[in-house]
Amino acid sequence: MRKKILLSFLFFNALNSGFSQIDLAERETLLNQKLENLRNAKNDEEVDSLNTIFKLEMLSFLKLEGAFTYPITKLKTVALLDSPDKLVRILNWNLEYSDMSYAYCAYVMRWDENKEEVKITELVDKLDPYTAKPEGVIDAKNWYGALYYKIVPIEYNGKTEYTLLGWDGGTTDSNFKIIDVLTFAGNSVKLGSPLFKQKNSFAKRMVFEYSDKSSMSLKYDEPLNRIVFDHLSPEAPSLKGVYAFYVPDFSYDALIWEEDKWLLKEDVIAINKEDEKKSKTVYVLNEKTGKLREEKLNDNWVNPADPNKQNDIGHVARTPESESLNQEENITEPKKKRYRRDRRDPNGLSVTTGKYKRKKTKFTQIIDAIRNI
Repeated sequence: MRKKILLSFLFFNALNSGFSQIDLAERETLLNQKLENLRNAKNDEEVDSLNTIFKLEMLSFLKLEGAFTYPITKLKTVALLDSPDKLVRILNWNLEYSDMSYAYCAYVMRWDENKEEVKITELVDKLDPYTAKPEGVIDAKNWYGALYYKIVPIEYNGKTEYTLLGWDGGTTDSNFKIIDVLTFAGNSVKLGSPLFKQKNSFAKRMVFEYSDKSSMSLKYDEPLNRIVFDHLSPEAPSLKGVYAFYVPDFSYDALIWEEDKWLLKEDVIAINKEDEKKSKTVYVLNEKTGKLREEKLNDNWVNPADPNKQNDIGHVARTPESESLNQEENITEPKKKRYRRDRRDPNGLSVTTGKYKRKKTKFTQIIDAIRNI
């Protein structure tokens, strides 16, 4: 008899779970329709009004049972981040305006293990894009606004905090990359923590401003437990301090997690993963015809010790493993190339950026292509 009761209980539980998933799928479809309406807004007033509707629908969706772990797939222009420990989920999206400025929205979901419930907090973007990012700890109602694309749990003072990597489209002249820390205290959500050591000082977050004409790489290197990023330099010495003219200079810095802090190390060696097989297409000007032609180039690391690749390289590659050997053998480092623009795409964010950017003419497309050769 008891076995029949247990089987009946499990059956109804599974049935209810199935109905819950169906309901979430239907609600996600309706939510996506609201998102598409928002993305098709014709003016700034429509953007704001449709976003208000979308935010309310999103909050209603997130309050449904099972939403915390539901695999959202239809909301293509909403960034979804799940922490590796499965205790935090962030849903994050941007708004574009006709003057090429941006605003941001986000909901932070956290599983409260003590109360066994999900807590939801809205991050409210209060910062004007032309105002400097705050340096101190801020609460959820005074957020600076950004799109987060990576979350890394860290242990500090006996509790888990979450390092966030983010991007902000900034102004018409410059963009931002941001490294911040998400913390929880009771029901409150805070951003900023004194974990970033730079020389003799500590910072609560790190903000990088760079030219809108370039792209800065900022990534988490999991095998080495470090955050690697482009070192930025002005395009000319006279532009020092004018960050709208800062671009990657083909050297790299890193934050390494050591002794309960992110320690800044400059001029580190960054390499591609061995399994990354990439290629890129460039446009080359044919001097005889005056026309552009496509040419594919390999964009992956070549092992100089490979006898089949010896004709492809004219230098000795440096890796973290070989660095100590290089120092012993007194190998001279190649000179760094400076002031050259890096036009790589920013980390494959699932966002809608540049909707209002001016279209390039065919002439400027050709000039840009020639400059990139």
